[in-house]
Amino acid sequence: MNWGKGLVLGLAAFMIFITLLVVQMFRTAEDSFDKDYYEKGLAYDVDYQQMQQVIKDKAAPSLRQDDNFVQIDFAKVDSGTVNFKRPSDRKKDQLYSFNEREVRLPKSAFEKGEWRIIIHWTADGKKYLYQSNMFMQ
Repeated sequence: MNWGKGLVLGLAAFMIFITLLVVQMFRTAEDSFDKDYYEKGLAYDVDYQQMQQVIKDKAAPSLRQDDNFVQIDFAKVDSGTVNFKRPSDRKKDQLYSFNEREVRLPKSAFEKGEWRIIIHWTADGKKYLYQSNMFMQ
């Protein structure tokens, strides 16, 4: 084989590779980014203050899982929400409200894999925000 055929075959292989990447890009779901990222960016100062309040008051909740439940324990709580976000599929996100110091959720409600947990709560008139990742087994 001469160098001309090798060059044409190499160029054709590269073009096929790039075409496959473009097709894959358009087939991938758009769950990899927040649709309201701009609004969240503008409100980040409030979130940052609430995360710092957790550190200042040493109020980080305890997250743990056993065979049947996911449990979140708080030192003090008036009310709040816990948001379980599935990075790979936005349709599986779940939001729970609570007003108890102990929150127990059945593990059967969650698929195995990585989950992002975002907890907003108030206690004694202060607002808190805590974020963590959990791998459901």
